[in-house]
Amino acid sequence: MNVRSAPRILSVATAFPPHSVDIAATTEGMRRLFPQEDPAFIAQLVERSGVRRRHLTCDVEGTLARRSFDEKNRQYQEHAQALALEAARRALDRAGVAPERIDVVIDTSCTGIAIPALDTALAPALGLRADVRRLPITESGCAAGALALGLAGELGQLGKTTLVVAVELCSITLRDDDASRTNVVSCALFGDGAGAAVVGAGERGPVFQWNASHLFPRSRHLMGFDVGARGLGIVLDRELPVFLLRALKPALDGLLAPRGREFRAFEHLWIHPGGRRILEAITELYDLDEDALWASREALAVHGNLSSATVFGVLEQDLARRAPRAGEHGLLVGIGPGLSLEASAWRYED
Repeated sequence: MNVRSAPRILSVATAFPPHSVDIAATTEGMRRLFPQEDPAFIAQLVERSGVRRRHLTCDVEGTLARRSFDEKNRQYQEHAQALALEAARRALDRAGVAPERIDVVIDTSCTGIAIPALDTALAPALGLRADVRRLPITESGCAAGALALGLAGELGQLGKTTLVVAVELCSITLRDDDASRTNVVSCALFGDGAGAAVVGAGERGPVFQWNASHLFPRSRHLMGFDVGARGLGIVLDRELPVFLLRALKPALDGLLAPRGREFRAFEHLWIHPGGRRILEAITELYDLDEDALWASREALAVHGNLSSATVFGVLEQDLARRAPRAGEHGLLVGIGPGLSLEASAWRYED
């Protein structure tokens, strides 16, 4: 396949709810939402989270937290469709790709339940063809954005142009009946937003090289959602950073070594920022310069963890910083429930 017909990330775009909160508003709102918690602990948690500002569909005090699962899910479907449309339209405009050129649409959203899937509403609203192939991916959680972009690269090798869309309204999953530290931590970390990308043949953007997956054994309990009568409840085991510190490097190196690559050799590292501690663990594991994961840290700081939509914010940060040079490589990595590791490699060409 020549470079002109090779699949590229032609564009990336994001969209966010209008309501945003900073560190002070988050701290004050969480103190009211979790009166049983030590106020000093909440203040320290928010300050050290790595998140400076987030966009939320509801206020940080959890107005939606007291509503029923049905009410929350109606809110999800209403807000999610509007945000997804906004991000998708921006991505199509930036790519210069007409909607009728899209062959496949992949929706990775996981923080709400919609049957039929969200893509059935997006397709006609965007003007996609009636025969567009639809691939909704939900259960891959935070890794789904990276998984979808890798799949889009593979589809591009078959001549397909793919629109990837992710919209996550994490604030809607907050439950007022959960006083666990996990729920408190997630309230400080997660935000709401949408991302989209167009992957296909073109003249600009990084060219797809390969993608790969790794499933960590005996790790299902570390991350995910508890699905119950009150809706989705976040699962984030406190041992997750410790587990990743032990298992992540062997897994990543195992994917890279057969392809003749080393983690530190990538000029662009697009790592899903699950949290400050995970980024610190990766920096420590590979003895990276502080600047190496700057795009991940900045995306976390200005948007929070957006689950599957986060990688689009990371890409957008990096692509906006400076013009990449031909020959530079990018590595996209997402970690999600399973635990699963999703990675894809991209190269900038002339």
